[in-house]
Amino acid sequence: YDEARFGDSPRRKVKCPKCAHIFDITNPSGEMGDPTYIGKGQTQEAVSSPDDHQTDKTFLEPESPELPALAPLNPDLRFSLAMIAGAQVGAVFKITKPRVYLGRGTAVDIQLRDAEISRRHAMIEIRGDEVTLVDLGATNGCFVQGARIETAILDHQMEFTLGSTTLMLIITSTTGNSV
Repeated sequence: YDEARFGDSPRRKVKCPKCAHIFDITNPSGEMGDPTYIGKGQTQEAVSSPDDHQTDKTFLEPESPELPALAPLNPDLRFSLAMIAGAQVGAVFKITKPRVYLGRGTAVDIQLRDAEISRRHAMIEIRGDEVTLVDLGATNGCFVQGARIETAILDHQMEFTLGSTTLMLIITSTTGNSV
């Protein structure tokens, strides 16, 4: 979904072309006060789960010293994840760096409220216009088009499932050209 279609509106209703379900989508403005903004040191809403006893709401940068640094994101493309099924349905997470971690723990970039998701469940890496989803050994795995994967290349509007949460990758052009 192209964020430009929001205009000044904080929310829009979007109809899924596959199932005809109508989703209430929040504008991913990317402002630091926005709880869906993905960036270093961001404060997130507290997500409580039975085994989380931390009260610190500071959003920590995941550390992976074993992984090489990636090139910055292509400035002509905008990457987002829209939650189309799960506890946070309708949320849009703007991706502003080439490697993001997804999970229910606090040391991830995109924190998902789903007891079936591992604390550090999956990773998304973006190289140029190629987006790769990587399962980080999660108990319940990652699924793309119904099949469990270790790694998978994701295309625009491709859906993937972590636990009972389904997300859709959205790639839009910042220059007005089609993706």
